[in-house]
Amino acid sequence: MELAGQLGQWFRPYQGQCAMAIIATLLVLFGGEISQSIRQLIKNQHLVVRTLIFVLVCAFGYGAATVWLSGLLAELLAQISDLYLVPVVVSVFVGLGMYAQKQRHI
Repeated sequence: MELAGQLGQWFRPYQGQCAMAIIATLLVLFGGEISQSIRQLIKNQHLVVRTLIFVLVCAFGYGAATVWLSGLLAELLAQISDLYLVPVVVSVFVGLGMYAQKQRHI
């Protein structure tokens, strides 16, 4: 238990980067589905409108989502005790990896 607590204390300064990695992984896993949904919504629009929406969604939408959601997730990680921080983060990544494997992303 003491080792887990020390590992959590060591990991604490990196929780922001870890939160961004989790959000980036989620966007990679679900980005295709998000893009497909947007494509269905705008398929009848003019080429210029579709292109503009694509640029806005990709450049600003995914970027803003990454920054904003990473901040929220970092705040959530900050509320987790040092003892459980590393096991929770590892479990999240293992869960995402299992989901990616099941969906044949890897």
